[in-house]
Amino acid sequence: MIYNKNKIFNRQTKLDFVMRKKRIQRFYVGQIDNSKSHLEITGEQSHYVTRVLRLQAGDQMILFDGSGPEWKAKINDTKRNRLLLELEEKTTPDRESPINLILIQSISRSQRMDLVMQKSTELGVTRIVPVFSTNTIVKMNEDKIEKKINHWRNILISASEQSGRTKIPDLISPIQLETECLKRYKSDLSIFYDTTGKDSYDANKPKDITAVIGPEGGFTEDEKQMAIDAGYMVMQSGPRLLRTETAPIMALSILQYLYGDLSN
Repeated sequence: MIYNKNKIFNRQTKLDFVMRKKRIQRFYVGQIDNSKSHLEITGEQSHYVTRVLRLQAGDQMILFDGSGPEWKAKINDTKRNRLLLELEEKTTPDRESPINLILIQSISRSQRMDLVMQKSTELGVTRIVPVFSTNTIVKMNEDKIEKKINHWRNILISASEQSGRTKIPDLISPIQLETECLKRYKSDLSIFYDTTGKDSYDANKPKDITAVIGPEGGFTEDEKQMAIDAGYMVMQSGPRLLRTETAPIMALSILQYLYGDLSN
């Protein structure tokens, strides 16, 4: 029996398209005016909806603006590179974590940092603070920082759309890991993850938590002492050495399980 690879590929492509179209797509659209029953979308988002997803008049979408609620909407018109949507139903789903979770993340190289942005959003982080620590390899000038912020923010939006979140995590402009930074973002429970330290978590139920994750080369002893002096608890990240993009996934998952919305 001879298999036609092109035929199989085309069939799978069509199946993927059908499944994608059946699933109601979620979109972040900025501020939505509650007093209006219609919303117009133009530009890249309109192009993506009409040309990539091939949605048409009569199809439904889910919209959210990052404030908490989401709206079920119906496409009324797709002409002239714009979408005219009718806002049908407003709901306020409970998908945000009950804890305020801040991630102070040492900046890593391109795809690794992108993964941190994506997965931390999916895991319910509230705020992300990218920092330059002593062993940070990545160097940025002001122009590159601005481009990176825009790039990372797009990842946060995309991850929020995909994961069903109704709020976009706050993204702080990259800063140096210094005492002032640690004190500014200190919480009820502030954890500095390292290869050594405590191996058990606080039994109390904090509402605000800060987790600090190091770069590829790890933290220095001076940075560890700086965190201790700022009131942070040094916590062992586990028996194995984790990559800088794996460590925040581990930390956020544990924190959400112990104190957030992944617990029983």
